[in-house]
Amino acid sequence: MGVDSHTLRLFCESRKYGLSFESTMMIGRQNYHELEASDLCRALNIESNEASALLEKQYIEPLLVRLGATRIESLDYSPHEQATNIHDLNEPIPEHLIGSFSCVFDGGATEHVFNFPQAIKNCMEMVAIGGHFLGVTVANNFMGHGFYQFSPELFYRIFSPENGYAVEDMLLCETMRGAPWYHVEDPKILGRRVELINMRPTFIMIVARRVSNEKIFKTMPQQSDYVSAWGKAKEEVLSPPSGLPTLRARSVRSLAVRLLPRFIKQPLKRLKRKMTGSEEALQEKTFQSDAYRRV
Repeated sequence: MGVDSHTLRLFCESRKYGLSFESTMMIGRQNYHELEASDLCRALNIESNEASALLEKQYIEPLLVRLGATRIESLDYSPHEQATNIHDLNEPIPEHLIGSFSCVFDGGATEHVFNFPQAIKNCMEMVAIGGHFLGVTVANNFMGHGFYQFSPELFYRIFSPENGYAVEDMLLCETMRGAPWYHVEDPKILGRRVELINMRPTFIMIVARRVSNEKIFKTMPQQSDYVSAWGKAKEEVLSPPSGLPTLRARSVRSLAVRLLPRFIKQPLKRLKRKMTGSEEALQEKTFQSDAYRRV
């Protein structure tokens, strides 16, 4: 996808977590995407002539040098963009790349790799202990862009202590310039699914530190709400409840809605849209949940 204004901001803000670009591996050789000289001036506190010189380069290596990189490599399936390493991410990475980088940056490549579990494992293995994985990839409304769209649940379960990682930030933002950022809470902590229905293409951004040298995916990740449900089911088998179960009010409402005929449902939906306001107002409400905290 390339480095846009949101990715540039992430580069700068991730340094508060101690992220070092000293030795950086780019997944796919990254270029600029709709980035303006004024964006670089604000983010890096540089003059416009220096910002323009950075943008004249097709790829972002000079930007990474400006952020402190002394070693920059790139990895791609094809030599088309002259990456320093030609390798198919569907396959395990060469031994000499394991644990070699202070930062592995995926700016929108892994969603194009069919064997995503192997691709993300490759990225994780290339990070040195104490280093970071930095990802900007696709969440909602990117159907057809690549093979996949991703959820916060997936990355929270991937970048877990079991795999030697700790998530330092998980963010969502719509792709348009100036769109607000939202920190996303871990569904495991909330005890429920964290879902989002919105109208615009949306990025998910991940900052994760490698904290220990664990065997990645020794135990395959499981969705947290199912793990919780399985645990509760096991407890109920061991200690069956007494008396008859009660039907919750929410279940009754859901059943009633499903039984309503369509000619009643459609006018009710139109009325609800009118009462809740315009599309812009609806869009603002999509992030109104304790799962999202505006940054």
